[in-house]
Amino acid sequence: MITHPLQSIVPPWSWKAAVFTAVLRGLTFFATNIRSGERVAFRAMLVEGAYAVFAAGLAGAISQQLRKTEPLAATLAVVLVALPGFFVFGQLAVHKAAHTPHLAGGLLASFFLTSLSSGFSWYAMRNGAMLGGVDDTTVLHDLHALPRISIGFLLAIPRLLLRTYRGV
Repeated sequence: MITHPLQSIVPPWSWKAAVFTAVLRGLTFFATNIRSGERVAFRAMLVEGAYAVFAAGLAGAISQQLRKTEPLAATLAVVLVALPGFFVFGQLAVHKAAHTPHLAGGLLASFFLTSLSSGFSWYAMRNGAMLGGVDDTTVLHDLHALPRISIGFLLAIPRLLLRTYRGV
């Protein structure tokens, strides 16, 4: 990814993650800025939506490239902490430039939402859904696969704790 970014990141651009995330994060910034008035909140939502399309699409493409990497713990650290942290830092710069007044709540919510959505996207991609580029999956395929994948995602931590407890 680092030596050939255009060849490894642009083809699997994750438009599915970009659209979903832009809507969710845009609404978050609308809600955290409504106390400054509808106009300011709407501008914050648009700024966030535009940034999120870029950031989430890129994060999804990176997650897709990382879906088979090992060791798992290091990959999870990148997916759950490093990527969200990097994109929230960029988000801070974009909102500062746009003079968004209430950033703390939106950035904090964004970090946690980004971490959760990044983890879910990575898990779904690891399980054959939400893929782009050469490995592209259809929306119909994803809609069919996502209920099973969602349950697996929700049970992943309890399963890990159970395996660790049992010493397996």
